[in-house]
Amino acid sequence: VLSWKSKLPLQTIMRLLQVLVPQVEKICIDKGLTDESEILKFLQHGTLVGLLPVPHPILIRKYQANEGTALWFRTYMWGLIYLRNVDPPVWYDTDVKLFEIQRI
Repeated sequence: VLSWKSKLPLQTIMRLLQVLVPQVEKICIDKGLTDESEILKFLQHGTLVGLLPVPHPILIRKYQANEGTALWFRTYMWGLIYLRNVDPPVWYDTDVKLFEIQRI
């Protein structure tokens, strides 16, 4: 557990707990709460603005064709064409095959 625990992205959750736990404890002590309904109301109506880190900006990247993506796209398109024309059987009794099984 210790080997993968340090790799988990828990920074946001830990920051959230550092701020909310003292607030919830204070509400419980001040109001003498033993029921969780008031705590749930507090958490539902609270805001996390300013507590959590600012998300990374969205990076827009231009599509750059390469052999791998062209092969994937071609395979995907032929798969759609083939599967959408199975009923009625357009490909029946033709030489068009979606894939071939080879025995070694």
